[in-house]
Amino acid sequence: MNSNKSRSVITLIREQGNSSTLVLFLPGLSGNLSQWKLVIPQIADMPVDLAYGLPILPHPALNHSKPTVTAISRLTADELRRGKWKEVIVVSHSVGAFVALGIARILPEMVKEVILVNGGLAGVAQFLDHPAHELVTQPRTSLSALRLFVLVATPTPPVVKRAIAKSGKASRFMLRGLVSDAALKSVEQRRILMDESAAPQVLKSLWDNRHHWQEFKGYAGEIRSRVLFLAGSRDSIGGELGSQEMAALLPDAEMQVLPGVGHAAPLETTRAVVKAIRNAVEETVPDHLVRNVAITEMAR
Repeated sequence: MNSNKSRSVITLIREQGNSSTLVLFLPGLSGNLSQWKLVIPQIADMPVDLAYGLPILPHPALNHSKPTVTAISRLTADELRRGKWKEVIVVSHSVGAFVALGIARILPEMVKEVILVNGGLAGVAQFLDHPAHELVTQPRTSLSALRLFVLVATPTPPVVKRAIAKSGKASRFMLRGLVSDAALKSVEQRRILMDESAAPQVLKSLWDNRHHWQEFKGYAGEIRSRVLFLAGSRDSIGGELGSQEMAALLPDAEMQVLPGVGHAAPLETTRAVVKAIRNAVEETVPDHLVRNVAITEMAR
């Protein structure tokens, strides 16, 4: 790991003994890592290390370079190479999918599985690449993407975020059509969603990555890691159609549809996300280590 913490791109959040396996969580566009807050406690018993990666936003490690998917994927891959891990499972949300797949491309032997939660962003990526054409041919996806961009990029004072989160009615007004009611049941869930509000730098990052779809199509066929798309049936941004289109470009990909789920699956259906991660860990980590941890937990 990089001794200069300000330039490290991987933040270790839990180290499990001498584990050689890492589960790396990547955020969506705003860099909101609290979206994994409900997921992580439910995999705490697994014999793996847990860490956070970077969003597609400016960071000291970039040395003032543009925060492109390619640059952040390379930085993360370099740091993973220097780490102690032999196997990595990458779990991403939304636009973090492209960083996850970029890492998998660079480290085919190390990245065993990539889990893309709400990551079927073919339509959104095509809209950024050719906005006028996509707005005419795919208006629903394009307008949903525009709405999300505005929501994420609009600076919102903390006091306003708290007020909206306290009110189920206000939260539904702000987020309707993007997430299901399951994501708005509790104040905690609503607070996590309101943390998506970021700053105008998000728009700059979108501009810097506006043509990444063309780059992705060029290397998608080189990705050898297993890829699982978790697609919400009500996700108008990273749903079934976009997931199918991206999966078709990858050598080893499958899709699981999450009924009634919108664009916040880690909050809307935490159990399904946890199950996917646990399955990936059980397929990656030697059986005796998984059994030993299970026995230890039962003994407690």
